[in-house]
Amino acid sequence: MAASTVASASTSESSERYPWNYSGVRERVASIPSMTGQCAQTVAQPRLLLAGDSWAQFMWDDDTHNRLLDRFGLADRRAVSRSLGDNPGPGYTGPAYAVSGSEAREWIDTAQFPWIANVVSELQALPSIDTVLLSIGGNDLLAGRSDGGWYKDMDLDQAGAEAALFDRVLGDSQTIVDAFQAVRPELAIMVSSYEYPNFNVSALWCWIYACPKRRDLSRDPDNDLVSDSEINGLMLQVEQRRILWTNANPRLLYGHEIGAMHHYYGDGQVGPGVWPRPGLLPPDYQPFPAGNPALSSLRENFRTTAGISADPIHLDEEGYRYKVALQLEGQLYERLRGPVDLSLNSLGGTADGWTDGSAVGSGRISVGASADRLVHGLVSFDTAALPDDAQITAASLWLLLDQRQGSNPFTSGQLGAPRLDLARGSFGGPDIEASDATAPADASDVGCFVGSAANPDDALRIELSLEALAQIDRQGPTQFRLSFATPSTASARNDFASGDAGVARSFPVDTVDYVQQLQSDGTTPIVAVRGQALSHRGLVEYLGSARPVLTLQFTVDGLHSDGFED
Repeated sequence: MAASTVASASTSESSERYPWNYSGVRERVASIPSMTGQCAQTVAQPRLLLAGDSWAQFMWDDDTHNRLLDRFGLADRRAVSRSLGDNPGPGYTGPAYAVSGSEAREWIDTAQFPWIANVVSELQALPSIDTVLLSIGGNDLLAGRSDGGWYKDMDLDQAGAEAALFDRVLGDSQTIVDAFQAVRPELAIMVSSYEYPNFNVSALWCWIYACPKRRDLSRDPDNDLVSDSEINGLMLQVEQRRILWTNANPRLLYGHEIGAMHHYYGDGQVGPGVWPRPGLLPPDYQPFPAGNPALSSLRENFRTTAGISADPIHLDEEGYRYKVALQLEGQLYERLRGPVDLSLNSLGGTADGWTDGSAVGSGRISVGASADRLVHGLVSFDTAALPDDAQITAASLWLLLDQRQGSNPFTSGQLGAPRLDLARGSFGGPDIEASDATAPADASDVGCFVGSAANPDDALRIELSLEALAQIDRQGPTQFRLSFATPSTASARNDFASGDAGVARSFPVDTVDYVQQLQSDGTTPIVAVRGQALSHRGLVEYLGSARPVLTLQFTVDGLHSDGFED
């Protein structure tokens, strides 16, 4: 993706508060992802806009959402943003709207800050955007005692001050949301949560931000310094209020990911998988709170700049990938995928498999080339579950990568464009046969392939053409054949999971870190070792297994299964 850098208008106080950020605007033109087959010229549409503070900025700069959308089989549903690594202060006239250090109180001050106007302009220019991810309010709280933010025991100075601050931030957030939805009332806003911070930066770097900020969050920093659990408690109070707020508005979504780092990495005292995973569904988002509210997230989960680990707030690139995976699994996937009237798992057994025209196999759906022979993948669904009078309006085939042999034929181009053929019933007998490689099809070259399918558990989505929809069998199985046309002497084969795939949801992977921290005596001993972390498996987490899925939209008497017209 192309990126341009434009100098910011000025330097602000936020560059001192957040010295690990860079200065300058970063914006990307949404690239066309891997789309091959009969619709290679399909243009990706921007659907998701990232706006707000540094959490939106970093998720955008890391390209987290677009990378995860590809992993979930939605590479043609794109995220867009324009980020700024330093808040330039009043008077900025640039296009950014994911701005490090920006506060909700700035956003509603439209006379001095263009953040809302910039989002409104983008929404008007890109009418395909139907969802905004908004990260806002954290900086209002972290302003601390020195700048009108939160601090421990603030009610002792003024009764009700804490609740008034929370109400003000929530009210400002509502003003921001109202401005966005004034452009399109049907626009959905996902309010992004934060994560347990870690202010326990080593003495070598603590002076940069973490130590003075902890004091600023304390009423009596010399005698009663705010603790990690008290900072976490502040965050949980805010997030609970935001859950109630979003539950009360059907056009608001809440992204509950707080505590994810403890679930996936452990908390330094217990390992990964022990603490609860963040709840995913409204209205309760149980379990809440997730993770361990008594402890910080591990220092290893936070960003470093030029080898300096001074950031107590922002997750590293991997941490944000876990966060966005939960956003997708919880709410964004279904919203960006669109409605589904029927979802079918493949039949598995000997109805799913592969053939190279000589040998046959089951247990995986292989497609590509191996040993100078083209390998054709076959996958079958019992589409008799459709009503006899169903008028199919759309269908998608979803395959999840198990492993790859050699290069990736879906991105390398060495085998030409992929092809999807369809047979009513099957290409031969019900079981995979060698002759299935060349058997005639009832509908030929009828798929649009979306996604790169580069890593295990990545989803490849294949959109079916109108010709294919007309040939789906309503009386029995329908079988699909995936293939390429150009042989290769080099192995280039993707093995996708079949209908016999298990339902395991997560597994540990080695991510050993030997963490050193500077001590008062000048030594840097190893103080923590993390041996493993759980892996989020993308769409497998949502589906509950890696089995192929056929999703269908259809009407009966002009109505979908939910009673609405097409």
